[in-house]
Amino acid sequence: MLGCAVADALIALNRKDEALELSSKLCEGFPKTLRPRQLQGLAFARKGDWRKAQAILGELYAAGEIDPETLGIYARTWMDRYNATKDRRYLLKSRDLYRQAFETESKDSYTGINAATKSLLLDEQQTAQQLAQRVEQLVGTKAVPGKYWETATVAEAQLLQGHFAEAGRLYQAAVVAAPEEIGSHQSTYNQALLILDHLNAAENDRTSVLQPFAHLANPGRSIDGLAS
Repeated sequence: MLGCAVADALIALNRKDEALELSSKLCEGFPKTLRPRQLQGLAFARKGDWRKAQAILGELYAAGEIDPETLGIYARTWMDRYNATKDRRYLLKSRDLYRQAFETESKDSYTGINAATKSLLLDEQQTAQQLAQRVEQLVGTKAVPGKYWETATVAEAQLLQGHFAEAGRLYQAAVVAAPEEIGSHQSTYNQALLILDHLNAAENDRTSVLQPFAHLANPGRSIDGLAS
């Protein structure tokens, strides 16, 4: 458990090579334990190797592991594959996996918010807003003190509904809650950027939403997927 907690923290800190090394050792030491394999897949995904990540998570999925964490990371690998190929089938696969996880565990806001965002990317704006509203019912509309991903999820639910100023305020609170988690910031930034593009947001709205991520050295336009 301690090793997994360290690997998870290394991923959040964007120390991807160290996270992959540690998670791989945990997989060797505990070959039948789920969490090390999830983290190994996530570490490969963060390094940009969606093929290896998808192989690991696909094996877990085929073995019947359909918990929200496994489905969420697996869905993220399909989104990475979509980013690499622009093949719409992979975006649909990613959205459907996130939706499967959310409908199976309706209190899992992480898979819910990703199902909403992927629906928007598929030009299903009404479905995206409906899912975002369901997530809002779970997470509320206020920052969660000291919790990065929880607060970022609250922000994304607001952004999907077009509440730009509120989303920017919440993203700022998330960054302040975990100022060193650069890897997490980059994932959130990339996701927000795609949402803004699909909402055709005005320049001043884009600025208010993205300002909290001004510290990122080389903010890119590609999505990193899961915020996990």
